[in-house]
This record gives sequence, structure tokens and C-alpha cells, in this order.
Amino acid sequence: MGTLDEDDAIARERVGTVLDDKWSLEGLLGVGGMAAVYAGRHRNGARAAIKVLHPMLARNAEVRERFRREAYAANKVEHRGVVKVLDDDVVASGPDSGLAYLVMERLEGESLQDRLERGELLGERALLELARAVLEVLEVAHASGVVHRDLKPENLYFARDDKGETTVKVLDFGLARLAEAQAITSYGLALGTPSFMSPEQASGRTDAIDGRTDLFSLAATCFRLRTGKRLHEADDAVELVKKMGRMPAPAIRSVASDVSKPFARVIDKALQFERDDRYESAAAMRADVERALAELEAEERPAPPSSRQRPPALSQRPPMPSQRPPAPSKGPPAEPPAPSAPREATIELSGSDLEPQPAYGIDESIRIPKRRSILPWLLLLVLGGLGVLAWRNPDRVRDTWTSVAAWWAARSNATDVDAGTAPSASSAASSAPEAGVAPRPHNPASHRPPPPKPPVPAPSTGR
Repeated sequence: MGTLDEDDAIARERVGTVLDDKWSLEGLLGVGGMAAVYAGRHRNGARAAIKVLHPMLARNAEVRERFRREAYAANKVEHRGVVKVLDDDVVASGPDSGLAYLVMERLEGESLQDRLERGELLGERALLELARAVLEVLEVAHASGVVHRDLKPENLYFARDDKGETTVKVLDFGLARLAEAQAITSYGLALGTPSFMSPEQASGRTDAIDGRTDLFSLAATCFRLRTGKRLHEADDAVELVKKMGRMPAPAIRSVASDVSKPFARVIDKALQFERDDRYESAAAMRADVERALAELEAEERPAPPSSRQRPPALSQRPPMPSQRPPAPSKGPPAEPPAPSAPREATIELSGSDLEPQPAYGIDESIRIPKRRSILPWLLLLVLGGLGVLAWRNPDRVRDTWTSVAAWWAARSNATDVDAGTAPSASSAASSAPEAGVAPRPHNPASHRPPPPKPPVPAPSTGR
């Protein structure tokens, strides 16, 4: 197998030649690890895409046969989102003798790889809609026993037809089977695009590859396009493949904190390290994608004006004339222009703005009300005044509390005598303050001047 530079050079030299005496190769559309793709025109005028196996691989008769046989996997998938193989052949003579090629429908448009190279990051809704379209194709493919094994931005294509309508196409169905078999023979490791390999594929466990492998690669593609980063970073392809086979994918919100919860739920589920922890099928993942789209739409939908602009109790009453904007003419005031609601929803009610930030622990249940009682502030002011008074004039405070304590003791004695009992020594001792120590304040009004000592009434002889 030649190097990428060698394959690319050979592919470019072939532009402008005629393949197998019938296909003019008018332009190079792309070069991959297994083949080069050209814009071709048949001698009868028909246009198509011609995929030519690299010469180093084409020398092996077994590889050529597998190339042709595996290419027909795409034709097993009856879905408009799959590129059809129209013909296949091997050059019988001439300088290209033994060269295998496929004839496929030619597409007009661009791939996700093109957008990625331009630095374009798709929004979450656009990515979920893309995933839904791809999952519809995967449902049919998996039901037909076909696993793609090489989903990546380069193989997801936005095709435009003559009417201007866009259809998502999945390219290179079945070719990943050939790539994997060749890599295992040569290196003992599954070949593919390392950034989008599932753990079982990256570790070479071919018996563990099934439809859930495609779900992982699709989620890895969405992860890359949403965050602009790969699942794992490495200095070279070999190290990256090892990480993909041994390390779980990071949660997407740990890489981009502004990702919405519905989008993160779908991506994180499909990127689980163990197959059994992912979605069980493409249909199950598509159902969750549709649920996530509905949740994002609900978050972006503006709230009714009555619930956002006035309290519920006032929503049923007609607004006062002063509350209405001045009308340019007589009659009832006009409703706000229709475009204002979508503009407000786009700016203020986007998914990222409505998403709570867990790092701050925000909880609406602890929101401070707008109207509060002033009693706590008055109590705090009184206690503060007492503290200042005690600091600036401690003698006066001590005398005040001594007088209050004496008055209280005398009042208690009067009550006891009136009831026919005398106060005990223990109660008198407990109620009297210690010498030189001011009693602890117990009444906020203790800062008043000491009252005159009341006279002790004479003992009563009975009622």
C-alpha cells in the first residue's frame, strides 16, 4: 500500500485520461486511503462518479474481488440517503490493466468535512436534524445486515438536486469492511478514521462490531462539529487509536459547558464505552433525538405575554389606559409586531441562556422576594444601639440594669407577700445580680432611663 502522498500524486496524474476506453476522468473529487474518486463522463455523455482502487491494492486479485463485492452492500440498502453503485469493472488491458473501479451516482453539494475545514460549527438543532436523517438510513442498513463502520464528516454529504432540495447522503457503504480486513491482515489493527472509531473497532475486536458501532461514530461526529474538538487528543494516529480503544469519551458538557442538556443526553449516551450502555438500535437513538428536538423547541418558544409581563391576578383585568402604549390612531391599541416575539426568543430565550449552570448551584426555590418585613431591621437597629451604648458608657448601662433588677426583685417580694408566702433565699439570690457584673440584657427597651424605685406595699392581712 503506497503512502498518502504517493496515492495523491498518482490520482492527480490520472485527471484528463480515459479509463477503460470509455470513462473520461474530468476532475479529482477526493482521495482516500483505499481509492480516488473522479468526476467522470461516459462516451455516451452520461455523468457519474468514478471510484478507482489505488494501484498498490489493485494488484491483489483477492482485494479487487472484495472491493467489488463489498461495494454492493450499498445497493442492499433501499433508501434515498444511500449513494447507489451503478456499475463495476476491471481494466482488461493497457497501462491500467488490472485496475478495479466503481461507477456511482454523481452528487452536487458539499460534505460535513468541507464545513469543518471552513471552521463552521453547526448549531445543536441542525446537528440533531442531521443525526435524525442519518439514523433513518442506518435503520434500513442495519436491518439489511449492513454496518457502515466508517461514519465521519467526510462520508456525510449534503446533496442538492436540480430542484434545489437538499438530501443527506451516506457515502462509502461497505468499503469500511474492506478497509478493516486489509488493516487486520497488515497491522493487526482495525483501520478507519481514528477520531471517530468506536472502542471495539479501535481495539481490533471485530467480533464486537455491530450497529452500535455506527451510533458511536455518528455521535463522535456530532461531538466534533459541536465543540470543534476530538474526543481525545494525541501526537500521532497510533497514539490516538490506542486512546480511542482504552479511554471512555468525555462528557460533552465538560468540553463545552454551553451545550444544552437534551443535546448532551443524546451524545453522551451514544458515546458510552461499553456497547450495552449505548442505544440498543438506530431506531432507539432516533426516538431520543426527536425528543431532544422537541425539548429544544419548547425552550426556545417564547412564554405568553400575560405570564411574563404582569402578575396572574392582573392578567384577567383590562390594563389601565396609562399602561398602554400611545396609539397612533383612534380605536383599540394595536398588537406588537409579530417579528418582535421571535427576535426576543432568539436573543433572550435561547437554549444556552435557559440552561441552568450547575457550577453555581442556582435554585429558584431560594429566590429572595421583592417585598420584605421591616421588623428584622428594627430589631437589628435596637440591638446595635445597645451595643454602642454599652461600649461608650458601660457605667450607665450597669447602673440601669442594677436598678431594673432591684425593681424586679421588689415586685416579686410584693407578689409573694400578697400571696401569703415569703420569698426564699435561693430565689432572692438568683434574682440579684452579682457584684460588679452587669446582668445580661433581656429586654430591647433596657436603654431607657431607670424608673423610680416603687415603694414596697405593706403586708396584706387577707382579702
